[in-house]
Amino acid sequence: MTVNNTDQTEAAGEGKTSESVRVAWDKAKSVSTAVVEAVATANDRDPLEMPPLYDALDVESLEHIMASDRTAVQRDISVSFTYDGAFVWVTSGGAIEVDPGGARSG
Repeated sequence: MTVNNTDQTEAAGEGKTSESVRVAWDKAKSVSTAVVEAVATANDRDPLEMPPLYDALDVESLEHIMASDRTAVQRDISVSFTYDGAFVWVTSGGAIEVDPGGARSG
C-alpha cells in the first residue's frame, strides 16, 4: 500500500483537523486488507485493532467486484461505504480514499 497524498480538513463542528488519506493498492494484496490498512492509517490505529471489515459490508462481494476483469469498453467501478467512522471510496483502478471524519464533500 502506498500513501499518495493527504489533505487536511476541519472536522465538522469539532474544530479538529483530520487527514484524508489516499492510497494505491494492487492485486498483489486483497482489497479488504488494503482498506483496513488505509482506514487504520487515517485513524492513527493499529490495523490489528480495527473492527472486522465484514461488519461494514460484504467482503466477498467487494473482493469479487474489485478483482473482476475490466475491458477497454468498461470503465473502472467504485464502491463507497463507511467503516470505523470513516468514509471509504475504492476504485477497481487501484485507488482507496479515506475521510476519517466520515463526511464526504463535493
